[in-house]
Amino acid sequence: MRYTFQLMLTVFVFVAYFAFNTTDPKSNDTVADLNESGYIFDVNVTQINSKYSEIPSAVFRNKLVLVSSKKIGAIGNGIDKNTNQPYTNLFCTDIEKGNIELSTPILFSRILNSKGNEGQVSFSPNQYTIYYTRSERDNSANYQLYKARLEYGSYGNWTNHKLIKFSSKDYSVENPHVSTDGKFLYFSSNMEGGFGGFDLYRVSIETDGTLGDPINLGGTVNTDKDEKYPHTSKDGKELFFSSKGHNGQGGYDIFISNNIRDFEYSKPRNLGIKMNSIRDDIAFTLINDSKGVFSSNAGNVGQRFNMYKFNAKAIYQDLEGVILEENGEILPNTIVVLYDSKGNEIERQLTGKDAAYIFKIRPFEEYQLKTIKAGYEDAIVEFKSNNTKIDFAFKENLKLSSKGKLAKKK
Repeated sequence: MRYTFQLMLTVFVFVAYFAFNTTDPKSNDTVADLNESGYIFDVNVTQINSKYSEIPSAVFRNKLVLVSSKKIGAIGNGIDKNTNQPYTNLFCTDIEKGNIELSTPILFSRILNSKGNEGQVSFSPNQYTIYYTRSERDNSANYQLYKARLEYGSYGNWTNHKLIKFSSKDYSVENPHVSTDGKFLYFSSNMEGGFGGFDLYRVSIETDGTLGDPINLGGTVNTDKDEKYPHTSKDGKELFFSSKGHNGQGGYDIFISNNIRDFEYSKPRNLGIKMNSIRDDIAFTLINDSKGVFSSNAGNVGQRFNMYKFNAKAIYQDLEGVILEENGEILPNTIVVLYDSKGNEIERQLTGKDAAYIFKIRPFEEYQLKTIKAGYEDAIVEFKSNNTKIDFAFKENLKLSSKGKLAKKK
């Protein structure tokens, strides 16, 4: 007679493994200084800052596009009464490969630059579509969203300019960001129906380039204050943004939230004191998988923003365990599969003679483990790593209840 056993899955999460080496814990950006991002940041000021604001926006053909109130010519573009600085224009700077050393900014596009304020921009994955924002002089605090196409074979001949359908002079649409896969456009807006102030929204980008209707990212991300500058990681699993409404140090702080499932986000976590100050920290922009830039007006008089560069080192933790029968005996040759919160398989392993497995996981993410072995029921356990302390992540034994006992003979 064939009997079916329920696997007993024992899970241990041991000492955190970091993607860096250190001997001085005080030099690290840890939970103690508000950093619960899952990253360690090394931050330095860039050399392109001036007495005017420099705010990063997006990468285009190995150039960083930025918004700046630099004067063009001796007189400049006039003074915006809302900022007491010159009206902003789009500039760009070359990015040195392998390092974020930026050249002296030059004008990005005379076609796109106008007499009003130019705001943040973003590009489609093939970089032939630009989404850009602009405010007019008579209403400089109200930005509207446009799109244009780059003429094939040209460097900067942007054509077919169109106002996006959900733009309005009654509210502002700002900070466009296109996901790496080109499927979604994120932005911030103070349109009616939100949670208050500026909220973060997302629209789908259809294959023909048309945009869907704006959908609010919800009350976990948005507050009754301002949320701006959305930016997603390459895999779309992490959302970075600036907020005045979450538990920060003052002004805008930069936060991270995990996209657990569609429109389900984890509680935002602060990036810590190396990235955030008591004033405004904005425009977190990844240039590659581990390097990026942002701006801050910390230490400046007025609202002038300086740009900083950072290197983000991901924290990893060891997830270790042993596969056991209910009687405590080990079960070698068992398949163990690790899934993310959306059910996507990350990795699978076959246990050896010791019935042990080990995976590398990220803190603050949800996972699922599943065991597969002929003659046994699959065992499944869900868990979340929620700590980044240097000495340990957490340690817990999880024993699944048995569904199948030995069948009784009749």
